[in-house]
This record gives sequence, C-alpha cells and structure tokens, in this order.
Amino acid sequence: MQLGSRPGRPYPVYLLLVSGTSFCTGISYATVMVYWVTSGRLNPLELLLLGTGLELSYFIFQLPTGVLADLVSRRFFTLAGLFVVAIGMLMQSFSPAFPNLLAGQVVVGLGAALNGGAEEAWIAGELDQEQMTSVYLRATQLGLIATVAGSLLSGVIALGGLELPLRVGGGLFCLFLAAIAVVMPERNFRPARADAGLATIARQAGGMLANQTRSAHRAIVAVPGLVLLFGMTFFAGLWSESFDRLWGTFLLHDTKFPQLGGLHPAMWFSFIGCLVAVGGLAATEVARRRTERLGSDSVVGALLVLVIAIGIAAAVMATAHSFVVAVVAYLAVSLLRPVYYPLVDGWMVTRIAPSVRATALSAKEMFDSAGQIIGGPVIGVIGTLASIRIALLTGAAVLAPAAACIVGASRRIRARVTGTVADAEAAESVDAAETGAGASPGLPA
Repeated sequence: MQLGSRPGRPYPVYLLLVSGTSFCTGISYATVMVYWVTSGRLNPLELLLLGTGLELSYFIFQLPTGVLADLVSRRFFTLAGLFVVAIGMLMQSFSPAFPNLLAGQVVVGLGAALNGGAEEAWIAGELDQEQMTSVYLRATQLGLIATVAGSLLSGVIALGGLELPLRVGGGLFCLFLAAIAVVMPERNFRPARADAGLATIARQAGGMLANQTRSAHRAIVAVPGLVLLFGMTFFAGLWSESFDRLWGTFLLHDTKFPQLGGLHPAMWFSFIGCLVAVGGLAATEVARRRTERLGSDSVVGALLVLVIAIGIAAAVMATAHSFVVAVVAYLAVSLLRPVYYPLVDGWMVTRIAPSVRATALSAKEMFDSAGQIIGGPVIGVIGTLASIRIALLTGAAVLAPAAACIVGASRRIRARVTGTVADAEAAESVDAAETGAGASPGLPA
C-alpha cells in the first residue's frame, strides 16, 4: 500500500510526522473548549458525554484495528487513522450543536483507534530496536515544540471565529497527510497473504481477542494484588476525564479573566496550552530520569506522593475564585501528570513476570478507559445538577481510593527478587514507549 515511488528515510519522516500532527492538533484543540462552551453552550453533562463518546469509540475499535494493522499494513493504518482524526476535527467546525460535536468526537476516537499502536509499531519495524529510546525522546521534544507553535496560532485564528481553529487545523492536517504519504516508507513489514480475505482476517482478529481475554484473566490470577493496581488506574481514569472536560468551562464561568490588553479568552487558552507543552518538555525528562534512578520500593512511594499532590492541586483549582490561582493549580496538575504514567509502568515492569507483563500493561490501559467511560456521565450529572466546582471536587475526591489502591497493591505485589539488568532495560523501554505515545496525537483532551 505504498503511495508514490520515492519513499524517504524512516527516521526524518517519523520526526516530520510527529511534528506535523502535533502542530495541527495544537491549532485545533488549544481553544476548542472556548468553542464548545461559548458557541455550543454545552453544560457539564454534555461536555463529559463528548469525552465519553470519544473514549467509548476508541475502546471499542482499538483491538480490532490494532490486529488489522499487524495483518495488513501499519503504515496504511497510521495514515488512515490520522486522516479520520482530521475529518472529526472538520466535522465539529461545521456546527456547535451537541449532536454534531458528539459525532465528531466519535469519529476522532475511531481515528485514534486506527492510529493507536500502528505508528509506534511502524517506526519500530523500520529502525534498529536499540535506537528507539532516543528516537521517541527526540520525537516527544519536537512534538511539544510544534504544539507550542500550533497553540499560539490557534489563539490568533480564533479571533476570526471560534470554529476556525478546528477548520484550519483539520484542513492543514489533510494536506499534510497527503504530502507525507508520498515519502513515508514501509520496507520491513510483511503483510498478510494476498489471498487472505476479510473473512480470514476477521477470524484471526477474533482469535487474538479471545486469546488476549484469556491471558488477561490469567495475569490477574497469577499476580496477587493486580486487581488493586487496576483499581488505581480505574479511579485515576475517572478523575482525569472529569478534570479534562471541565477545567475550561470552570475558568470561563467561575473565574474572572484578567483585563490585560482586552485579550480574548481564546488567547488565554492558547497561552495556557503553550505553558503546558513547554512544561511537558521538562516533565518528560524528569519522568525518564526518575524511573531509571529509583528502585521499585522508592517508585511506589513517589507514585503515592504524586497521586496525592495531583489530588490536592485539583482540589485547589476547584475551590479557587482567582483566575491566577486556578491557572497555577491547573498547570501544577498538568506538569505532574506526565510523571505519573512512566512511574506506574516502571513499577509494574519490576514486579510482574515477563510472561504476563505485556498483558498486564494492556489491561491497565483498558481499566483506565473504563474509568473514563463510566465516570464521565456520573460527574457530568453532578456538574449539571449541582455546580462545576462540586463536580471537580468530586473528581478530585476519587483520587483518595486510587491512593488507597496503591498502598494495598504495594503490599501484595512483591518486587521480583530475580530482577536483572534485563528488567531495568525493559523498564526503560516501557518509559520510552510511553513517551513515544505522548508524542503522537492520541486522544485530544
């Protein structure tokens, strides 16, 4: 499925792909909350349902599309997924009505599922495996820089109309993907046989789904306390969904924007997005060094402190009446969150046997998505019937059982005494994979 006859070198093409997608999504989503709340007049429940629709779409299609990418073409699914994400952006720009926005979010979730895993698998197959840590880190850095540029441009574009960032970002995305499809190579992948029809691929996908379900059950049975760890990710996912969907409307409705040069709220959101991206550069480096330096017992302690700190910062934001205090608390949460994920994965790697490690990491992501899907509507109802402050405080409160699950899991999931250098290398590879995932567009918040 190679388009064009002049494929380029994988490494620079990958860096260009990550940078371009980060730039386009930065344009589209830096100010999207202002569009949803101001033009769409969405209430908290509707905002949370947008996230639920996206997450549910991603959850349903993630496994089948991942299987198809391994059987057909990782390059094709990488490009197809990003193109569908761009279509979802454009759809939302046509009307701020809730049904249209929800449909657009569902399409974005489908695109993210098509792309999810395919992009990292494609570049890993084209390059030397020993290079992947530095490749993912460099892609993350360039992606964050591109996000800053896109976020700044988003605020300027929004001055002409709040729907324009989605329209311009989605349009540029489509043009960019058409151009990069000409030079994107796929030399080391062997697709399924040409005579393998859709029915054969569907049977293989179904078999892989059944095998993963059985192996996930075996992993839970084999590792005492693993359910507690999954419980932590469930509660963390529930909190993250409420926070991501309501922080913008909280700033718009419950705080007063500073009168500095008559800046439009879209410009403030643009600046905040830039600060988050710049802070992400430092946070990912801290996360990498922290995971490499700490032992398993120290990691779980740091993870507990991190979850508590995030909960406190989220509660401070929810109770703030000052715009400055609310933004500082939001930035604190945004800088702490990138450290959370590699710490969790690094801890799991050191305490779970290699035979069930990949399954446990995959199941962790499923529990996180389940928390977001289930928690979104519940917190949305609270925000609509009570207030956005109460909804944000409720979301922050669910981090308390997440912290309790960390304590319980640390006592039941014992560190593997046979840990070797290979385990340390595995932890580093998990950290790199997490960083690489952050570099790709993923699911826009």
